[in-house]
Amino acid sequence: MSLEQRGRRVLSPVLGHYTWLPIERGEGSWLVTTDGRRILDLTCGIAVTAVGHAHPRVVQAVTEQASRLMHISSGVAKYEANIALGEFLAAVLPHGIDTFVFQNSGAEAIEGAIKLARQVTRREGIIVFRGGFHGRTTGAATLTTSKAAYRKGYGALLPEVHVAPFPYPLGCPIAPAHDAEACAAHCVAETLAMLEHEIPPENVAAFVIEPVLGEGGYVPAPASFLRALREISKRIGALLVSDEIQTAFGRSGGWTAIERMGVVPDIVTLAKALGGGLPLGAVAAPRALHEQWPTGTHGSTFGGNPVSCASGLATLRVIKEERLVDRAEDVGRIVEEELAPIRRDPRVREIRRIGAMVAVEFDDKATSKAVTAAALERNVLLITCGSHDQCVRFIPPLNIAEADLRGGVGEFVTSLQGVREALPA
Repeated sequence: MSLEQRGRRVLSPVLGHYTWLPIERGEGSWLVTTDGRRILDLTCGIAVTAVGHAHPRVVQAVTEQASRLMHISSGVAKYEANIALGEFLAAVLPHGIDTFVFQNSGAEAIEGAIKLARQVTRREGIIVFRGGFHGRTTGAATLTTSKAAYRKGYGALLPEVHVAPFPYPLGCPIAPAHDAEACAAHCVAETLAMLEHEIPPENVAAFVIEPVLGEGGYVPAPASFLRALREISKRIGALLVSDEIQTAFGRSGGWTAIERMGVVPDIVTLAKALGGGLPLGAVAAPRALHEQWPTGTHGSTFGGNPVSCASGLATLRVIKEERLVDRAEDVGRIVEEELAPIRRDPRVREIRRIGAMVAVEFDDKATSKAVTAAALERNVLLITCGSHDQCVRFIPPLNIAEADLRGGVGEFVTSLQGVREALPA
C-alpha cells in the first residue's frame, strides 16, 4: 500500500493537499521522494525553510538541543535558547519591538495579538483588510478574508471585526485600470468612511494587516497606504499590527516588510521561517505594551519550545551571517528575469515581486493549476495563492544556487507553453 493510500485511510480530509508526493528527505533546495525522484522545492514548505532543507547548522543546533533538553515549558523554567532567540529578534526587528511571547504557530500569534491589543486599549474593535490571511483558528479565521471558504459553515466567529479594502488594483471592482497609488488613496478614503459610518474610532483596538498579502495573492501594499494607516491609528489611539508571518526574515527583502516600507508598527506577529522548520510563532511588541498584558491571561505549554527556539536561532544566524536578507533581492530579480518570456502571454495578468516573493497572476484558476501540475511533472514544486487560486507563487530558499533557481523557473516557463497549447484560449 502506498503512502498516499495509507494516509487517505487515517488522515482527515479536512486538510487540503497541493500534492501527495511521498517525501523521504530534503537536501538544501531539493526534495527526494521515497522512489528517489529529486524535486526542486520552490515553496519552502510555504515560506518556512528559508535556508533550505536540513541546513547543517540548523540540524546541529536541533540535535544538540534535543540531547540536552527537549521540553520543560517556558512558563515553568527558563533555558538559553528561548532567551537568546528573544535577544536576537530584538536586535533585528523594528526599533522598540523588544519583548516577545512565543507561540506554536502563526494563527496562535494572531490570537495573542488580538488579546494584547484589546487588553492594552480596553477596546474591542479590530479592522482588517480584504484579501488577508491570518490563520484558521476561530479568532484568526474571523480576520481572514482571502477566501470565504475558510469561514463557511462555522457560524458566528469573533465579534467586532470589520473589513476594509486592501489596495489591490487588479482586484478592484470599481476602477480596475487604476495604479497602486490611486488604489491606495481610494482604500484610505474607504477606511476613513468606515470610521465615520460603521465603527466609532474610539472603539477600534487595532488595525491588523499583512503588508504583503500572502495567501491573498502576493500583493504588496504601497508604502503610502501603510504610512496612512500608521497616522490614522495614532490619531485615534488604536494599535497597528503587522502580520509578518510570511514576509519576515528576508523573504520580502528586509527583516520585516513594513519597516522596509518606512513604517514602525506597534505589534508584529511572526512564525513560518522563525522556527527554521519547527513549530514556532511569536507576538512581538515594545515592553511598555507587554507590561499592560495581565500576567497569566495568556500563555502556552509548548510555545517557545527549546528545540524550536534552537532551530529558529540557528536559522536566523545563518540568514544574518550569510547576508541572505540582501540576497533576497537578487533571488527575486533572477526569478523575474527568467519569467520575462511570459510577460506578454495573454493568460498572464501581472507578475508581482517584493524581495524574494514573486507571483504570476493568471486570468483563471484552470491555468494556474494546470501549469503547477505540469511543472511538477518536470520536477519543480510550486503552489498557488489568490482568492481563486489564480496566482502561482515562487518562494525559493534565500540561499538557493543560482543555476538551480534559473533552471527551475525555466521549467515553469516551458510548462506554461505546454499548458497554453492544451487549454482553450
